[in-house]
Amino acid sequence: MSRLLIGETQKDLASAMRDYFARDGFNVHLEANGLRILQCLRDNQYDVIILEIALAGLDGIGVVLDYRAAGGSTPILLLASRHCSEELQRGLDAGADSYLVKPFQLSDLSAHLRALLRRPSFRTERILVSGVIALDTRSGTVTKSGAQLKLHPMEFKLLHFLLSHVNQVFNADVLFERVWQKNEGVNEGTVRTHIRSLRRKIDMPGEPSAIVTVRGLGYKAV
Repeated sequence: MSRLLIGETQKDLASAMRDYFARDGFNVHLEANGLRILQCLRDNQYDVIILEIALAGLDGIGVVLDYRAAGGSTPILLLASRHCSEELQRGLDAGADSYLVKPFQLSDLSAHLRALLRRPSFRTERILVSGVIALDTRSGTVTKSGAQLKLHPMEFKLLHFLLSHVNQVFNADVLFERVWQKNEGVNEGTVRTHIRSLRRKIDMPGEPSAIVTVRGLGYKAV
């Protein structure tokens, strides 16, 4: 039985989706608050996720950003109350796999979910490796040559994000939004400090760093 997490604030729609997908053979869990959804995602495994953008507590796009930054790979479908190209693009850029605009037929939503469940997942692997560094997305641990490292939570999130996008360059603005999940008051010094601290912990003396500075562009993992 596939496990489905639905984040929806409209009670009638949420109930209708729960009943419809329960009849379809899904094990359905409902939530309306983005922060509670994140906790559910930390504590449980789901096969597919439906998120309304306008969630309480933390909106759907924020949930996607946090979940993907933490290594979550479950397919996500966003529900939007209106067709706003910019908003939907932000959702897809954050890591959502598909979207629907309200109102919609539940049969159409079901077809989208079946397509997502058929799609092979290449988004992430459990173990992310760069040289002697190995990051286990399930246990939240990082080792260097087999010895476990002690990383601060933001160092872990930063390393995980970069290792999930090997050879892709990200500037401080993007890292601040995707890892720190802030898009205002960007502090390049904060990013620089965390990169420097992370390098001290993961790099081997005399060996090239796993995190490369691309002059004028940003940082990437190799």
